[in-house]
Amino acid sequence: MNTKTILAGMLLATLSLPALAQQTGETPRRATIEAQGDSVIIRKGEGDLRIRIYEEQQAAEGEEPQEVEIYEGIYLERSDEQSNAFLDALPFIPKKKKHNAYEPHNSGLFIGFARMTDNFLGFGDSKRFPQDLSRSWEFGFNFLSAYHNFKKNPHWGLNIGASWGYRSFNIDGDVALVKEDGQAVFSAGDAETSYSKSRLRHFFFRIPITVEWQQRVSTRGRLVFFNLGPEIEIRHGVKSFSHINGGKKTRVGKGMYVNPVGVSLLAQAGYGNLGFYLRYNTYSFFQKGKGPDVEPVSFGIAWYW
Repeated sequence: MNTKTILAGMLLATLSLPALAQQTGETPRRATIEAQGDSVIIRKGEGDLRIRIYEEQQAAEGEEPQEVEIYEGIYLERSDEQSNAFLDALPFIPKKKKHNAYEPHNSGLFIGFARMTDNFLGFGDSKRFPQDLSRSWEFGFNFLSAYHNFKKNPHWGLNIGASWGYRSFNIDGDVALVKEDGQAVFSAGDAETSYSKSRLRHFFFRIPITVEWQQRVSTRGRLVFFNLGPEIEIRHGVKSFSHINGGKKTRVGKGMYVNPVGVSLLAQAGYGNLGFYLRYNTYSFFQKGKGPDVEPVSFGIAWYW
């Protein structure tokens, strides 16, 4: 197939653009065809373009030549073939967002309530851990985020991140969580000692691994998204505090036989850069036989970057 045939096919495709735009209801865009030697270059702005190439077939004597379509291509969008650099995984680094590109949603900044439950996927008050929910909370931020987009499909991807934060459980009533005979137990106040504003707190590193689905509401609109997956939690700095006899805050225990590693089930959903999260720990917060058999759950809001 010679250059003249290619040029003829490209010109036919260009002339067909107004008809195609009328069918789709979109304003046609100008396409420029430039021949450089034996090559043809098509330059076009954003949007879809259908290209058809026809080849003239030799006809029998006395018959008119026929044009046969030998190629049809649809140009959907530009793809960035450059690999992600290390800085792309760090927060606060400006990134060029491409239309219809996959955008991962690991928590940027998050804050929410935290509570203890007696059963996995339970949400009621714990009978083993007296708690004031209104004063039990957590906050944190994500400092590392990476993702894998499945076959360049903008709707599905696998996210992985890392976050650090703080969580505090407020203990309700005249009790405090203390260490006694190799266990973490609740000590009730008596005639000589009273406890108030007791709490158990710890810091954490979390590594969420989630599968995400997302969809743009309009051509240039924001994303609606949902993701779900396991999250590894590494706990440190575990301490128990209380105000004894109305005095200053006093540390009454350290470590408290808490499991240093937890595994949670994390679910997030939202619109644009704002969303909600819910996480359930899958097994006891304390080591077996060394503390109340309770599992933490937290829920709140997040701003994603």
